[in-house]
Amino acid sequence: MRLEPPSRSELDELIHELSSPRAEPRVLALPDFFLDVIVTYGAELARFIGDVKEVARRGGGSLSFKSHRLMRGGNAANTASALAMLGAKVWLATRTSRLGLELLKLLLPSGVDLSLARGDGELSMTVALEVEVEGRVCNIMVSDPGSLADCGPEDLGRGVHEAIASSSHVCVFNWASNRRGTQLAEAVLREAKESGGAKTFMDTSDPSGRAEEIPELLRRVFKRDLLDALSVNENEARLYAKHVASADLSDPLRCAEALHRELGLRIDLHTASYSATLEGGELHLAPSFNVKPLRATGAGDAWNAGDIYGWSMGLRPRLRLLLANAVAAYYISSPDASHPTKPQVVDFLRSAAVPD
Repeated sequence: MRLEPPSRSELDELIHELSSPRAEPRVLALPDFFLDVIVTYGAELARFIGDVKEVARRGGGSLSFKSHRLMRGGNAANTASALAMLGAKVWLATRTSRLGLELLKLLLPSGVDLSLARGDGELSMTVALEVEVEGRVCNIMVSDPGSLADCGPEDLGRGVHEAIASSSHVCVFNWASNRRGTQLAEAVLREAKESGGAKTFMDTSDPSGRAEEIPELLRRVFKRDLLDALSVNENEARLYAKHVASADLSDPLRCAEALHRELGLRIDLHTASYSATLEGGELHLAPSFNVKPLRATGAGDAWNAGDIYGWSMGLRPRLRLLLANAVAAYYISSPDASHPTKPQVVDFLRSAAVPD
């Protein structure tokens, strides 16, 4: 694999595209919102494991950590936030508790329409522990999915059918936490194609806990007449490739190629060091921007937002990847974990180092 760094002319082309006036996309994102408690331990994983064992040996006790913060979480909610900051018109369809609905109003930017969010369910919550592994930040998450655990098509807010019909892009997230995720995705994606012809996008989150259900997901949802683009990280690419072809499972790029070849879908792969898209039998790659990461949680959601937004702009594949990489890089290096606006992405690209 040869990774060509972005040239100044490529970044200038992307800046020009971002600075040109155009109609904004109308995006429906569903179904998950989580309240995230992000705990930064401030040490290597081995040190954390040793500290936990020592506390257990003493019969219990507490551990001190470097920092913590309460954040908006959930793939759909995070992606909706990042898309709204870029300028998209976004609806978030989700079911949470009364407290969760009030938190959504506080934690999401004003550009996200919450008219499809229901407050008569249970709050979904995650504790994400950030530790260091071989010099990079790794997040280990423990979750209570709340109402997401059993979310079917009937659990979406009133008006969701009108939103599907009027959206340019319909995006389904976090199949992994939803026992009825296959039913929900199949119904929503089918309605999107039949009612308005929206482009459809899916990120399932980590499916390893439901590996036995992957064949049904592939058969019912990962179909060219329902799904246009599937976003995966390294682990997800390996898990899905295992079910469709004999692939070199040690190489996520080979796995993504196998998925594209066998399923016929556009496959968007994002990793810490590069991203790739496979469409129409062609592979396009882009290296990640060199920034100091301050967090790992939510990076994939920021990347997905840049990917979807670039798709809506009609960017050629390499520029779409560079935009997604820039949105993710800005987010993971932001001191306050903020998603960038379009002008902030432009400033980031202008200051990005490129080879001579």
